[in-house]
Amino acid sequence: MLKRLRTTHSIPAFEGDQSRGHRDVPVWRLALQGAAGAVRHRRELGDVREFVQFVGFPRSGHSLIGSILDAHPDAVISHELDAMGLLRAGVSERVLYALILENSAAFSRNGRYWNGFSYVVPGQDGGEAKRPTVVGDKKGDWAVRWVQREPGLLDAVRRRVRARCRWVLVTRHPLDNIATMSLRKGRTYDRLRIAAEGSADFKAQLNQAQERGEVASAALDSMIDDYEGLCQGIAQMQQATPAADWRHVVYESFTADPDGETRRLCQFLGLDPEPGYVAASASIVYDSPNKSRRSVAWTDRQLERVDGLTRRFPFLQSYAADPAQ
Repeated sequence: MLKRLRTTHSIPAFEGDQSRGHRDVPVWRLALQGAAGAVRHRRELGDVREFVQFVGFPRSGHSLIGSILDAHPDAVISHELDAMGLLRAGVSERVLYALILENSAAFSRNGRYWNGFSYVVPGQDGGEAKRPTVVGDKKGDWAVRWVQREPGLLDAVRRRVRARCRWVLVTRHPLDNIATMSLRKGRTYDRLRIAAEGSADFKAQLNQAQERGEVASAALDSMIDDYEGLCQGIAQMQQATPAADWRHVVYESFTADPDGETRRLCQFLGLDPEPGYVAASASIVYDSPNKSRRSVAWTDRQLERVDGLTRRFPFLQSYAADPAQ
C-alpha cells in the first residue's frame, strides 16, 4: 500500500472556460490534503449513506448528469476525480469524501466548464451541499478500467466503503460514442470546441482540421477496440455486484425526458426530486444529443462490428434496431 501512495494520480486542472486537461499529483499529497479536509468537513460528512460511482464510456454524458446530481442540495459528485483509482491506491473512505467535496467546490468556482461546455444548473448550489447524504464521482470509464486491471478491487471497495455502493451506468448510442472518442483523440477537437465558444463556425473549423489530418475523419478501429473492452468490463462488474445497486441511464432517453429521468435517478439514490431542482436541471439539457457519428466515415465492417456489440451486451440492446445513419 505504501508503494501505491508514492505513485501519482491524475486530477482535473480547472482553468475557467479553458478547462479541459489533467495534471499528475502524488497520491501521498492528495491523501494529506484529504486527511486535512476530512477534519475540516467532519460535520458535513456525518450523514453520508450512499457512495455512487458512475460507470461506462468516455464521451457519454457523464459530465452533464454528474453536474445535475451535484446540483442537488443533498448530493456532491466530483468531476474527473477518479475515486476508484484513489481507493485502489489505498485512500480511506473519509479522505476520499473530503477530496470529492473539495473537487466539486473547485469545479463550481471555475464555472463548471469542461471541454468548451459549462454545466452550471441555474439557481442551484452545485458543490455546496451542507450535509450530503450522497457522495460520488463521475469518472466512469476509469472505474471500469481499474476493476479490469485489478479484479479484487470491488471487494476492497466493499470493505473500505461503509456507505452503500451504488453504480450508475450511462450509455449513449455506440456509433456516436465511438465517433466522439475518435474525434477527440489527441485533444485538437477539444481545443477547437473551446476556441469556438459555441460559434456556428465550429463545424467549418472541424472540417478544415479533418482535411489537415489534425482530427480523425474516420472512425478509429482502436476506439472500437477500447469501447468493446469497456463493455466486457461493465458486464463483469454487473455480475459481481447486486442488480439492485445499479441504475442504467440511456442518454437519449435522458435528453428526451430530463424531468422524468432526473426524478428516477433521485429515487434510486434516495434524494428528494424537488420540483424547482428538477426544472432547473432540465433547463440545461439539449432536446436531442448530437449525432457525432455523421462527422466521421465508417466502413461496412466497422458498422457490422458495432451492431454485433449492441446484440451481444444486454445494456446496449436498445440500440440494436437503431439505423446506422
